[in-house]
Amino acid sequence: MRRVVIAVVVAVVGTTGCANIMKPDPYAPTRGVIATAPAGIPDVRCAGTPSTGGAAGFRSVRQSITLRLARPDHRGTDLIATTDGEQILRGKLGYGAMDKPLANEPVELFACMTSAWQPIGTAHTRADGRFAYALHGSDRLPLGMRDLYASVVADRSGVRFLAYIAPPGSRVLVTDVDGTLTSTEKSFVGGALAGRRVGAHRDAAAALRAAAADGYQVVYLTARGDRFTDDTRYWLGTHGFPRGPVRLAPSLVVAPGSATVAYKSDVLAELRGFSLAGVGNRASDVAAYTAAGIPADRIFIKTSEYRGELATALRSGAAVGFGQYSRLPL
Repeated sequence: MRRVVIAVVVAVVGTTGCANIMKPDPYAPTRGVIATAPAGIPDVRCAGTPSTGGAAGFRSVRQSITLRLARPDHRGTDLIATTDGEQILRGKLGYGAMDKPLANEPVELFACMTSAWQPIGTAHTRADGRFAYALHGSDRLPLGMRDLYASVVADRSGVRFLAYIAPPGSRVLVTDVDGTLTSTEKSFVGGALAGRRVGAHRDAAAALRAAAADGYQVVYLTARGDRFTDDTRYWLGTHGFPRGPVRLAPSLVVAPGSATVAYKSDVLAELRGFSLAGVGNRASDVAAYTAAGIPADRIFIKTSEYRGELATALRSGAAVGFGQYSRLPL
């Protein structure tokens, strides 16, 4: 959660798009230990991209002209579901600094199965560039955390994302990112604007790796706009955080306070089949986790930046405060 308007970042980085800020490749972190999924949950990864046919060209002449020279800035929405839950693959296909949507175009979807890409269906984007593709029956993804890929038929640009499918009741640790894992609430935006490396709280990655080793699947839930999906994934990887789904807001800016609570509550409602614990750093985290039915003794709040804001919640026992990740009481 941030009190900074992230739209400033997009304006500053210009036509190359915000996705160039911190990556090359979010699936190839340069350092850190990436934990696998919890015991019994296969972590299925595929190198490279799927084999596809050639680019078919855009259906719309106008779209062909406006998008031909624009840089793709696509993002997938990581799927998190129980084995008996709904499976819908979603994403947003956009181009350039203004995030021009790819409207009314087919996108082929692939899943990594036993270390090889397999086609699972073709979706079509709406006017806003978003797609949704439901999986039913034998097409449903099996147990595991696995790579997914969306390939635009028109120009064969694409994007990787993740699916995590686990039995009902599996333990999931949901954590905020800004100020909770990053060194300060505003360090992501500040670092992006100045081209600086964005730091992490000491021992945060080690604490979450320990949680993963203890049987938790870590899910990263942040109110950053989803244009920063790959940047967020790359940052987590380079700092040694365990591999896991990331969920970002579909709008570029989510206002702090009630709007953030509403957004996070909607995502947490999708996870109701899991046994949840939550980590955050703001009163809105406490509110969202509480609304999702997470017990107070499973809500852990980093207290370094916002002690005053959190005083009432911590004094009333609505959450458990901690100052250092080496003392995270999971």
